[in-house]
Amino acid sequence: MDRAELSEPFFSVLGAVRVRSAGVQLPLGSPQQRALLAMLLLRRNDVVDLDEIIDGLWGEEPPRASVGTVRSHVYRLRRVLGSRIATHGQGYLLHVAPGALDLDVFDELVAEARGRTAEEGAGEAAELLARALGLWQGAPLAGLPGPHAAIHRERLSELRLSVLLERIELDLRLGRHDRLVPELTGLCAEHPLHGRLRELAGLALSRSGRGAPAARDERPARPQRTPGTLPAADEPRAAGAPSVTPDPTALPGPVPLPEPVPLPRPAQLPCPPDHVIGRTEVAAELLDTLTTPRPGSLAIVTVTGTGGVGKSALTVHVAQRLRDRYPDGQLYASLHGTSKDPADPGTVLAGFLQALGTHASQIPAGPQERAALFRTTVADRRILLVLDDARDTAQVEALLPGTPACAVLVTGRSTLDGLPTVRRVRLEPLAVPEALAVLGAVAGPQRIAAESDQAAALAERCGGLPLALRLAGARLAARPSWTLSDFVRLLDGGHPAFPALPPFSVFPAPAGSQDGVTACLRPGYDLLEEEEARLLRLLALPRGGATDIAGAAALGGLSPARAGQFLERLTGRSLLESPRPGVYRQYPLLRMFAAERSHEQDRPEERAAAMTRFLDHLLAEARTVHAAERPGHHVVGLLPPGTCPGRPDSRRRLVDPDHDCALAVAAQILEAVPSAVAVAADLALAVEPLLEGSYLWADSLEPLRRILRTAQEQGHLRAAGRAGHLLGSALAHLGRLDEADRILDAAEHAARAVSDEAVHTGILNRRAHVCQYRAHWLQADALHRQAVTAAEEYGSDWACRNARANSVSTLLRLSRHEEAAEISRTTLESAVDAGDQGGEAYALYNLGLTARHLGRTDEAVDRHRQSAELGARHGSPAMEAMNLVSETAAQLAGKRLPAAVECGERAVAATRRLRWHTAEVRALRLLGGALAAAGDRQRATARLEQAAEVLTLSGLPRRPHDPLLPPAAPPA
Repeated sequence: MDRAELSEPFFSVLGAVRVRSAGVQLPLGSPQQRALLAMLLLRRNDVVDLDEIIDGLWGEEPPRASVGTVRSHVYRLRRVLGSRIATHGQGYLLHVAPGALDLDVFDELVAEARGRTAEEGAGEAAELLARALGLWQGAPLAGLPGPHAAIHRERLSELRLSVLLERIELDLRLGRHDRLVPELTGLCAEHPLHGRLRELAGLALSRSGRGAPAARDERPARPQRTPGTLPAADEPRAAGAPSVTPDPTALPGPVPLPEPVPLPRPAQLPCPPDHVIGRTEVAAELLDTLTTPRPGSLAIVTVTGTGGVGKSALTVHVAQRLRDRYPDGQLYASLHGTSKDPADPGTVLAGFLQALGTHASQIPAGPQERAALFRTTVADRRILLVLDDARDTAQVEALLPGTPACAVLVTGRSTLDGLPTVRRVRLEPLAVPEALAVLGAVAGPQRIAAESDQAAALAERCGGLPLALRLAGARLAARPSWTLSDFVRLLDGGHPAFPALPPFSVFPAPAGSQDGVTACLRPGYDLLEEEEARLLRLLALPRGGATDIAGAAALGGLSPARAGQFLERLTGRSLLESPRPGVYRQYPLLRMFAAERSHEQDRPEERAAAMTRFLDHLLAEARTVHAAERPGHHVVGLLPPGTCPGRPDSRRRLVDPDHDCALAVAAQILEAVPSAVAVAADLALAVEPLLEGSYLWADSLEPLRRILRTAQEQGHLRAAGRAGHLLGSALAHLGRLDEADRILDAAEHAARAVSDEAVHTGILNRRAHVCQYRAHWLQADALHRQAVTAAEEYGSDWACRNARANSVSTLLRLSRHEEAAEISRTTLESAVDAGDQGGEAYALYNLGLTARHLGRTDEAVDRHRQSAELGARHGSPAMEAMNLVSETAAQLAGKRLPAAVECGERAVAATRRLRWHTAEVRALRLLGGALAAAGDRQRATARLEQAAEVLTLSGLPRRPHDPLLPPAAPPA
């Protein structure tokens, strides 16, 4: 047989790694060689890099000859498998035909079984799962060395056990109890700490008539009777024992006093979660609160937050650790607060009383009488109550004990403000590191580490909610061939992320076909009034970010007062969060849920109208900001009517780097309402000052491209000119000069065609900027002069002042120092007179540049510090960074080397925060020069190498010229 021409071999990893072809098992060599084959099989039809193979075979300390050893293994495997193993760069790929790996067959059978788990298909599903489990031939990857095999051996073993539990549960539903008992007995011995297996074993034993599994009996023994005494009235006789009639003439002996009957000690807490990731500090705080003596007061603790955030899991985790502290019992009740039929307090009290030993016939009928009896029963007893999923304060108050010896843990989505608590915990979604830990705990840490960026994206899509993270991890664990990027694409593409999976939490979700996340969120939504639910849906239409009351009012078509009332109610029910007063946002998964409801319940024209109103609202906010940032700048469509107001606090929301900025929202709205392109383009022009001051150009590229494309498709010249001006500006700032030239040329033609003078002037300035980058100083000077003339012609004081200020660095390059100094002084005076703080900071910066070029380095340092301080007050981190870089150059020119090094380090940090690569390169070069001049050659070389690396990674020209930061020659 020519092994190089094998046809359709079958590979096995569910046991020892094997390959069979035509009924013959093929020789695979040493255990390490088979471990390499296992790596290729588990990444079948995908490239496995050489470095990854080395790490998987040897870990952190591979031998020197590891590369040669891997290539030898591949060579020998190719002799068996032929060209199915292909080389790709520094890695290898194994071609595996569909259905040619036992793990793939297993996954297909399990998926088919899960598709038939309805009642009528339970038998077929159980048989399919049994067939799938029959593929396993012992421990997966048996006998293979290396960390990769160890990690996947554990993961696959957990996968088998989870499917085995599914099959056992189906067999129980089908009444196959007797045959399950021996299997479950063996499994319990193999996994003695697995709570679910013990539960299933007990259920099988009970249903087969064999009683529950043996457990330690902690009940007190029945009191022994003294010989000759009468049995207690309620003591049963042994079966078949003769009836004893006492002799009435006999003298009665001494009758002993009955021993006291011990009170029941209920232990109703559910099984605790395996671990509670990311909640260590808050768990410690709760434990400290509930173990600190508080004489005379009942300890009540509330844990609130949105659905799926882990309230129940955390509370049960804490309660289980408090069992010894409350030895008289632990009571638990789910109050179903998010259900349409919340638990009746009277019914809950009846259950508590029975658990505490009260006979059903002795429980009063009225809820108030039950509450009184409950308080009497628990008086002076140390009992812990866990009240899960409370609807409101009234539901909880009826269940509270009256003694300070007890403690109460309450969870709920509403804030439960009326309860007299000793501690309130608002549980927030997990931060990214903790969210990744949850994913890794379920899907495997190695898998998360292998795709760290995609794992972070998945954690973000899950909104940091433990419920969603565990569901995502469970789905990935059951699909080992999936990459995390596959899963993220599913989420982004609108496919169901968690179909037909039960919720991965302490308590079961409502029955039905909904996935765990939807089942968790839907009940709270169903409790809303129609107007509240409508606003929640409409708030989800603009993707991401936060909004204020005015924005919510615009979306809902409501008055601000009405919108504010609804927002507060939704926040109180944990359906919104309020990061600061007057600002509201949705948790990511809640936003996805609400958006789905909107597409189900709101008409398309209603959604379009809401988004159009919201875009108008954003433009109104941006107009106000623009007028404050650029006083005296007359731009058609952007100057608000009436007097110019001060800067509003909406500035942050318009370009908040932590959320989708206004441009991203505008671009998204255009997808649904393309006719709103003129408003979107005006919005882009209005937020230009904020993009400039915060250096958020990179984030603006894609939204601006969308706005420009829509304007061009509709032939809207004014919108095309405005969007093209902003896009060209962004590209110029980011060093993409050729593309900036093309975009700006087209934008200039469009602006001229519709006589948009303000935009035309801005384009002339930006084209001069591009010439400065290329060191075309004479062309830049000519364009600056054209911009000044254009600004004067249409009468914008701000545009005229800005065009002159932009020319200063060009004039310095052309050695026209006095002219540059004069322009800097006059623009400073003009900016101060106009109340233009941004223009004032820019003029001070230019005076610093001019002073340095004239050799007055002390004056240059002072001017740059004044400008940086003013820029900080004005909210312009870009102005701060510019001045730090130029102050470094001034300190270096003045030979103040320690100051130059200190300022240079701050400049590098500031430019990195802004992702301003051209300024970062300039700062690194200046810092390298200062370190070299100070004699620290090693650090100087490191900084200069970093500068070269930034150039390479950012795609900037090898010797960029920053128009704002003309380089100075470092001292020899």
